[in-house]
Amino acid sequence: MDLRKEGIRRRRTALAIGVLIFLFHHLMTPASSVRAAALEFTDSVKAALEKTAEAADGSAKTRLIKQYNDLAALQKQIDAQDAKTNSLRLGNEMRLTEVRKQITNLDADKILKLDNQAKAARSKLQPLIDLHSSLNKQATAVKSLKDKSLYKKLKQQADAIKPAINLARLHIRNKDAELKAAKSEKTRKTKEIRAILAQIDTVKIKLKAERTAITSKNKSISTEWKNFKTALKNKDAGRAADTLNRLTNLSNQVLTHKQSMYKLEAQIADIIKKASAKTNSK
Repeated sequence: MDLRKEGIRRRRTALAIGVLIFLFHHLMTPASSVRAAALEFTDSVKAALEKTAEAADGSAKTRLIKQYNDLAALQKQIDAQDAKTNSLRLGNEMRLTEVRKQITNLDADKILKLDNQAKAARSKLQPLIDLHSSLNKQATAVKSLKDKSLYKKLKQQADAIKPAINLARLHIRNKDAELKAAKSEKTRKTKEIRAILAQIDTVKIKLKAERTAITSKNKSISTEWKNFKTALKNKDAGRAADTLNRLTNLSNQVLTHKQSMYKLEAQIADIIKKASAKTNSK
């Protein structure tokens, strides 16, 4: 089988396995703390809201129901933003895994070809070197026997193949130089691509800050939601309206943070795309 095709097949198989492992890990991972706080817009909550609204005057009733519906719509917007961001994040991590594999296999076929050429050149030269060494050893042996005629003949034979040996050695040096240059170029490309990917670290610091802010807001949302349900239980329309107002403000802040996270994931996608382009450059 062609070495290049076999190498491509193995890399594709390894990538497929890596993707499956990655997907399994993420599908089995519990929900993150940056998800929206548990606002349960259930039938029982809505029924309690309607009873509380009925106990209030006309304008307060309408306002209270509108506040609740607006908050429910905002929650759906947050959930949609979560899905959008998570999809981009998952895609980024899969593409990042692929780029890292591409870095490992950078110029692998070229380097393997040059390495094989250098080894083949040495293998081809070896019989000539062995013959030259044998002739020189024989010449040394007969010289001690003072057989000038045979010594001269052996030396002439050894000298006759020396130019061929020199040319072969020059060929090997050239092949070694090409191999060394290819490895150096791979090292240079690898450093360049990893320097690009290192920019992701700065973006991740910003993502962490957004997650921390969301976690803090979610704690406040959870508290306010408990207060809201208590207000409904007590049929306190005024307090319910106040908590819904605070919940809406907090949820809008969470949405803003989540939109920022999406933009940051988009930055990561651009960085990965730039790095991937470098792995395919000549």
